[in-house]
Amino acid sequence: MVITAASTVETVREKFPHAVLDTLEYRDEQTILLAPAMLVEVCSYLKQRMGYDFLETVTAVDWPERTPRFDVVYQLLSTTHQCFLRLKVQVGQRREQHPAVPTVTGIWPGANWYEREVNDLFGITFTDHPDPRRILMPPDWTTHPLRKDYPLSGFDLPEPHWGGQIPYDLDPGVGGQTLRTPDGRELNEHRSSINSAQEPGTLPQKDTPSHS
Repeated sequence: MVITAASTVETVREKFPHAVLDTLEYRDEQTILLAPAMLVEVCSYLKQRMGYDFLETVTAVDWPERTPRFDVVYQLLSTTHQCFLRLKVQVGQRREQHPAVPTVTGIWPGANWYEREVNDLFGITFTDHPDPRRILMPPDWTTHPLRKDYPLSGFDLPEPHWGGQIPYDLDPGVGGQTLRTPDGRELNEHRSSINSAQEPGTLPQKDTPSHS
């Protein structure tokens, strides 16, 4: 049997009728929207029975005005049948800080770093992931830079967190944006002046004299 992306969609619909929430064909690309609880079962079937042996990437999209807020996106390729398929799951209920998705590292080991990146940058956790440490941001970073409510150029804070942030438990909108805003401060690496809109609870630090 010749397997194509379109035939894969029909097979998955027949095999997992309660898993498929929606499908989309756009410019000859096929996308399946899955119920999150069925993700691992469907992915296992796609690899073992349909030949989708290569996970190209895992990423996410933030829709802050929508519930569920996030799309988690899986790009699959069958190297045997030379066809491409996209899977999506939607997670993130109102005020849910860290929505969870089952890990697919047991199916495609290459998902390990992709899922860590999504976790780090979007705050989406992957249940039973073997190594969920942050991969791009410092371990004490408490927010997630690819969420759309994150300030474009970070937070205006004293050293040693220049141009970034320090841990806090408030909403990420409390910090003052830097450089890219019309009223933002100019580049000031030694922090001799502090923006009055800096994060609450931080104190100005005196400039350290240079030694020639």
